[in-house]
Amino acid sequence: MTLWYSVNSVLKIPITNYQLPITNYQLPIGIKLYESEEVLRTLINASPDIICFKDGQGCWLEANQAMLKVFQLEGVDYRGKKNSELVLLTDPFYQEALLTGEASDKIAWQDTTQYRGEEIISTPDGKFRVFDIIKVPIFDASGKRKGLVVLGRDITEHKQAEEKLLKSEAHLAEAQQIAHLGYWEWDIITGKEQWSKEMFRILGLPPNTGPFTHETFEEAIHPDDRDAVLLAFEQAIYDDKPYHVEFRVVLPDGTVRYIQAFGKLIRNAAGKPFRLIGTAQNITELKQVEESLRHTNEQLQLRINELAQRSQEISLLSEMGNLLQTCLTVDEAYTVIVRFMGRLFPNTIGMLSMLGNSSNTLESVATWGEGSENVIDDSLFAPKDCWALRQSRPYYMADRKTYPQCNHLFSLSAAVYLCIPLIAQGELLGLLHIAQAEVEPNNLNLAHQRLAETIAEQIALALANLKLRETLRNQSIRDALTGLYNRRYLEDTLEREFYRADRSHQTVGIIMVDIDHFKQFNDQFGHDAGDSVLQALGSFLNEHIRKGDIACRYGGEEFTLILPGASIEVVQKRAEFLRNKVKHLSVFHRNLNLGSITLSIGVATFPQHGSGFEEVIRAADTALYHAKKLGRDKVVVAK
Repeated sequence: MTLWYSVNSVLKIPITNYQLPITNYQLPIGIKLYESEEVLRTLINASPDIICFKDGQGCWLEANQAMLKVFQLEGVDYRGKKNSELVLLTDPFYQEALLTGEASDKIAWQDTTQYRGEEIISTPDGKFRVFDIIKVPIFDASGKRKGLVVLGRDITEHKQAEEKLLKSEAHLAEAQQIAHLGYWEWDIITGKEQWSKEMFRILGLPPNTGPFTHETFEEAIHPDDRDAVLLAFEQAIYDDKPYHVEFRVVLPDGTVRYIQAFGKLIRNAAGKPFRLIGTAQNITELKQVEESLRHTNEQLQLRINELAQRSQEISLLSEMGNLLQTCLTVDEAYTVIVRFMGRLFPNTIGMLSMLGNSSNTLESVATWGEGSENVIDDSLFAPKDCWALRQSRPYYMADRKTYPQCNHLFSLSAAVYLCIPLIAQGELLGLLHIAQAEVEPNNLNLAHQRLAETIAEQIALALANLKLRETLRNQSIRDALTGLYNRRYLEDTLEREFYRADRSHQTVGIIMVDIDHFKQFNDQFGHDAGDSVLQALGSFLNEHIRKGDIACRYGGEEFTLILPGASIEVVQKRAEFLRNKVKHLSVFHRNLNLGSITLSIGVATFPQHGSGFEEVIRAADTALYHAKKLGRDKVVVAK
């Protein structure tokens, strides 16, 4: 029985009326076209798709070579057998596929319409094949099952390619999400846009929402960046330039993100622009890192600048300290302090005030800064006028509306200032005042305040040492009772003055003074009264000598005056003036008038009366002795 007649006798309908869409051919429509059964068999067997005909009970009637090969049924008598029976005739690997096919046969008859689905057939080598199966049920006029046509195409490679494409797309989407990189495409002609899912995420929108247009994207751009982005688009379209632009977008919740976009124009075959494609990447984290690095670099540079400034300050402070240690007088120290304060605190004005002997008044002894010399007349103030001196600690006036102001130099006009007491060994010496006329970003900041405190400590210590040295020096060269220079200082000074006069061919006058009847003051009023007389005469001589002259206590009631550059006539006149003037001096001791004082005076000069100071002193002392012998209250010039 031929294939054609055997199938037709069972199904009672011509097979040529059914299509085989998978193989892209049709069974013969006319008898003339396919008259030969051999032609039909050849066509079916030659098809790469599997083809099988079954009766109403699901038994195999006919199958092509592709079908038999799939289940390894070549050479097996398969006709009249169901799938469950063929399981015993082939490799066990096909058991599941045959039973699954038999189950889908029943579904096809139940649906009474064409059934289509994918079925997987395992192979002995451990692999599998995927088939796209179409099953067409055949019923007679009464609805009774007559047969089933099974058609199938191997789509394994297609499925593998499809799965590979899906994986590739998934990996691409995952990579875009990880990189925060979105893709978009804009059809210039139609205005339609296509966005990747990551584009929606970048703009803070749910994926695949919309519709969104180019205008929607423009609205999301930060207003300050919109013109630059649109200009880049225009240049890409009209100038055919690939664009690269960074801008900000504002998310629906108000959050701002930084975007980096690349794109280019695509032209058609005619050279006309029709598509614009590009990518957008969320670089907010990168910007945050850049901002953090920029801020870190700025802070690092500030620290470097501060270290450089601290290094310079330390160098200046060390240099100032060394100079202060070598100063011989406080006036020299004041000059050093002013010079270095102007360098350590540029753009400031300031003053150094020292406490007077009475401890009730401070006086400005040095100032620095532009315009500071114009207010030196207001240099006296009381300790109570300064908040720093009241509290015995530094006082920083940072805001005139918040902090009370001191009532002394610069504080009344300065925007900010700093007052630091100068204290050494628990004793208040003075005040260091630093002021700025205008408010600036770094107004005497904490570093400046610490520096000022360090400088104040150094200045206080240096000035205290200088005062101590001056005190010790005065004690060594001055008479403790009268305050005049002592005999030791006299001898050193005479040696120096004689040497200088000898080189310049000048003269040096010597006046030896003795208080007449001084012993009577001690005998009549006591030694305290005698000391009062000596003190009064010492003050008198110190007040009535020239600025370049030197008054000394030679010993006991004797005093010596040195007159550099004076001739014998000038010295004699000066001695007569002192002798007459002292008679008007009144000396009181314990509210008791001790009476008037008279002086016996001897006069001599260098080099007239000797080549060395001992000879001249001796000559003046001899003249003094003669003045006493002549009745006292006289001036005698040495012979």
